[in-house]
Amino acid sequence: MAEENLYVPENDPYFSDPYIDLKEWRDKPYRHLYIHGGFRGTTENGTEVRFSFYFPEKEKYEGRFYQYLSPAPENEHTNEYLHGEDDRLGFALTHGAYLVVSNQGGFQMNDPERLFRSSANTAQFSRKVAQKVYGYQHRPYGYCYGGSGGSFKTMGCMEHTKGVWDGAVPYVLANPMAAPNNFAPRVRVMHVLKEKGLERIVDNMEPGGSGNLYDGLTDEQAAVLRETTCMGFPKRAWFAHTFMGDGSLMVLAPYIYQICPEYFHDFWTKKGYAGADPSSPEAKDRYQFITTVKSLTPISRAKKQRGYNAGDSWLNSMDDSEATPLIEISDLPDEQADLFHCKVRVLNGKAEGKEAAIDTMQNGVIHISNPLAAEIHGDVFPGLAIGDQIMLDNSDYLAMMTIQRHQVPDRSFKVYDMYRNADGTPKYPQLPVLIAPSVAKNGGGAVPTGNIHGKMIVLCTVLDESAFPWAGDWYKKQVEKRLSERNNGTSPDNCFRLWFMDNCLHGETAEAVAGNRFCVDYNGMLNQALIDVAKWCEKGIAPHANVPYRIEEGQVILPDDIKERGGLQPAVRLEVENADNPACVQVKAGDKVALRATVEAAPNTVIVSGIAWDFENSGKFTPSDKWTASADGTKAVEEETHVFSKPGTYFPTVKAYTTSREKPDDLYTRCKNVSRVRVIVSE
Repeated sequence: MAEENLYVPENDPYFSDPYIDLKEWRDKPYRHLYIHGGFRGTTENGTEVRFSFYFPEKEKYEGRFYQYLSPAPENEHTNEYLHGEDDRLGFALTHGAYLVVSNQGGFQMNDPERLFRSSANTAQFSRKVAQKVYGYQHRPYGYCYGGSGGSFKTMGCMEHTKGVWDGAVPYVLANPMAAPNNFAPRVRVMHVLKEKGLERIVDNMEPGGSGNLYDGLTDEQAAVLRETTCMGFPKRAWFAHTFMGDGSLMVLAPYIYQICPEYFHDFWTKKGYAGADPSSPEAKDRYQFITTVKSLTPISRAKKQRGYNAGDSWLNSMDDSEATPLIEISDLPDEQADLFHCKVRVLNGKAEGKEAAIDTMQNGVIHISNPLAAEIHGDVFPGLAIGDQIMLDNSDYLAMMTIQRHQVPDRSFKVYDMYRNADGTPKYPQLPVLIAPSVAKNGGGAVPTGNIHGKMIVLCTVLDESAFPWAGDWYKKQVEKRLSERNNGTSPDNCFRLWFMDNCLHGETAEAVAGNRFCVDYNGMLNQALIDVAKWCEKGIAPHANVPYRIEEGQVILPDDIKERGGLQPAVRLEVENADNPACVQVKAGDKVALRATVEAAPNTVIVSGIAWDFENSGKFTPSDKWTASADGTKAVEEETHVFSKPGTYFPTVKAYTTSREKPDDLYTRCKNVSRVRVIVSE
């Protein structure tokens, strides 16, 4: 197979005029030289390509850089606001590297390749600057990394350039069919099961629960949940329903309206769509309410900077409607109506035909949001007047909940087999184009193919509620296929690893999950992967093998035995001692409950370095020094006794940490896991 035409930044005159406009020494989080600049002549739609470089002191520099690629193109300063374990800058400065960050050229829907072109030229210019900063000629090793939408960008960089980056770590991996198809079915579950049903399935999967995800659900609820489970939503991740929302589903809505506007009509009128079936949840919950404008109140609110991590960075793409007034309506809709992401449509007057999404509605006052009309940056309803007739309509949002059924990709995406007939043809009507791959291209510069150039460690988590875990397996197979097609002797064993993590959600920040009994952050594993890919490229030290797994009905399942699983993350098991069911016990208030925590690390990788407890769901974990470790540091045991003084249901939880043998006290490479039991306390 002929080599693809790769992008060579040195041959691109568009980036031929870099400049530096700020150079200063800073002391936080550690002393470093900060350099800011950009590329003249690269301004598109008001955004110039700009960058920030952060250089450690010369004696601490080891000849490499890490380049962070954010999920959505953000400004080049985003990493300056992080702290503690989440601090990407602190990690780089203390691990021999300078940090490279750019704004990636901003959002440019008509030029997605600008993403990897901007990143590549920023990387190459940083090398020239590094030579001047450190006073000697050398080629710094370079490694890019990014999660969620940033994984698209990382894959794009490694697939469309050669020699710019030596290695990469894409994490919480997206795939070409992820958006909007991952968000749609999970939203449908939340819509149909509602709070009571969601709490039921969470309880089913908790220690002492039935273990049957579908226990206690109606047939309709179970069918909706089963479809989403087979699409890959992790069974144990539903505890996140209270805060995960609908992801970037409605940020993508304008693009779907533009490409396939007929879908939102066909959904309610044509056979094969859920909306046309009168027995479907969508048909039963459709709500169209007509009222009039009672008053209009001008407002002004600044655009919010909402997040900097893989879980919520996409929110920065939303455009709050600053100029649209608050709309008070004359009549209130039914209290039972589901109006989340309902649209407002103007039926008469000067603004007739205009529509936009509701952000919030309280006491008959509507706040308008702009994700459904992102091309409008002023008043969404110019000319709207008191007395005009408007409709509140949830039709389009309901229609989006099954959109994945109508864009079935090729057979390499196994989870979509449930949408195919026995002969391979789709069961449902299909959209004229696949929307998701074009979203992937706009998100990363190109649709991922697996044609990587350099070494790569991919990190996925089996509790990922947004980028379903099987995406790692899909990409692994694409890499194997492309390397085989190239037929140049390159083996996946020499350049690719896939590591799965347990009990971690999509977002990486430790601060967000610090008190959560269900999950831990994966920052330590991510940072260790960056260290390991650098050792692989610079010293030829191969990282540990792929974490073994199997996939059953869309679910990624890891081995229970840590010796078989391997990897960086410890295995943690908490049990109630001397109980018939070590996962659940019933006691009376004042009784002593004996708990035993066992922590194991894979041999020859990391050592157990810490244990912390939260006995009564306080949200605060207290480190312990009572545990005893084996001689080689790979196993630790701690026994605790706790008295619950008040009736209630408690989930005593233990979190454990492992770190590398080389730096056991390294804050940035703590790999974590969690375990809990259920204690039911009566009077």
